[in-house]
Amino acid sequence: MTKLRAPISIDTALARIAGQVAGGWDAMAEHVFYQERTVRAWGDVDRAEQIPLPVAVALDILFQKHGGVGAPLLEAHGDMVRIAVGEAFGDKQELRRETIDFMRETSEANLALLEAAEPDAGDAEQVIATKQVLDVRQWADRILTRLGRKPP
Repeated sequence: MTKLRAPISIDTALARIAGQVAGGWDAMAEHVFYQERTVRAWGDVDRAEQIPLPVAVALDILFQKHGGVGAPLLEAHGDMVRIAVGEAFGDKQELRRETIDFMRETSEANLALLEAAEPDAGDAEQVIATKQVLDVRQWADRILTRLGRKPP
């Protein structure tokens, strides 16, 4: 039974190289002095043996020598790291995004409060200031809830 190939994986990157290089998997294996079955096996996440870094570099260069644009193995590795960072630090990244939004809301509320405090300010300025301060309160509550969560 054929295994499904993850879209962001070493396996997909190797297949992309094999599709670009004349001679495919066999040419790749010959280029890095390994057996074809070994080169194919590097893409299998269930196997302990993984592609050596110097070989990955050599195969990305081979891909480019055959007209390929980019570096499939480097790109796959980078994407995999970014995904892992998101999984490991997702709460921190979300807190950063919410902090930026909170700062924006706070700035808007500050401006609205200053406008409401002007001598010629009327009901409209009071309504806008009230809405802006309530928005800040909602963001503050949201951030306090996030900060109150226990880390995994």
